Amino acid sequence: MHRVLFAAAAVLSLSGVSVAYAENLNSVAREDAMMSRGDALTSRDMLTTVRGLGLANAMVSSGAGTSAVWHNPAAITSAMMYSIDASYLYDHGVGGHGVEINLVDMKSNSHVGAGIGFVYEYSAGAQHLISTRIGVGVPLADNLISLGVTGVYSYIERHGKEHLSQFSMDVGLMVRPVSWLAIGFSAQNLIVGDYEIYMPRMITAGISAGSIEYGFNVMFDTSFDISAKDIGKTGSYAVGLEYVLKKLVPVRLGYRYEGKDHHVISGGLGYRDESGRIGLDLAYQHHFDNYTSEIVSGSLGVYF
Repeated sequence: MHRVLFAAAAVLSLSGVSVAYAENLNSVAREDAMMSRGDALTSRDMLTTVRGLGLANAMVSSGAGTSAVWHNPAAITSAMMYSIDASYLYDHGVGGHGVEINLVDMKSNSHVGAGIGFVYEYSAGAQHLISTRIGVGVPLADNLISLGVTGVYSYIERHGKEHLSQFSMDVGLMVRPVSWLAIGFSAQNLIVGDYEIYMPRMITAGISAGSIEYGFNVMFDTSFDISAKDIGKTGSYAVGLEYVLKKLVPVRLGYRYEGKDHHVISGGLGYRDESGRIGLDLAYQHHFDNYTSEIVSGSLGVYF
């Protein structure tokens, strides 16, 4: 039973999304500056789950279940179960609202897993975003290694004008040398057309270590924008800690660094019933940035 409960805590998480940030909603110039930083469609800043939100998006090696659809499709194979979740998020910084629905199935066929995700966001700055994705993960060598690919369609409208309509693709790799250790790699936005400003090509590597018996997991990620001229200056580094109290209450903390002008602190809390099938999760992020120094983000959702 403890194994089931911890798997549910680590795998079945609510989904949350974070809308783009702007300090002054009446300033188009500030919104353009925000967009030019590439915050529009990078999963490390926008598209994540509630579990990922609480862990500062350090998810490439630990984002199992529905989180895998957004961070690393190879992680879909991490647990033999169904994951269904829905969520709502409010971003105080832009008066933004987001809803997300995800479904992942690794139980029907042990040789291949699949997941779908849909998110809609609206900000008070008159921006609409829709992102849909379908991911597939395949375990190899008794799940020592797994591979995954995600097809993505994204649409952005700002002030009544289309700014993006693009199909893209993410790929991922997971390696599990021992039961308590996972190493993950992902490449995102491999097909972007003329939209690199909105969809920078990202590479992410990460490692996580955890014990089912003790309900503890620690993870670290690093990401780089390979679309940039100076890739070395685009590094993002994130660390997350997760502990499941009494196998029923997951507690999460995270920190992410994206340069001297952008720091993120985060936290999360959840509850699981004794069956490990029904639960509630909350998450919070606070961003410190030249454009977003007073932004707070939170999310609430239910999974079953």
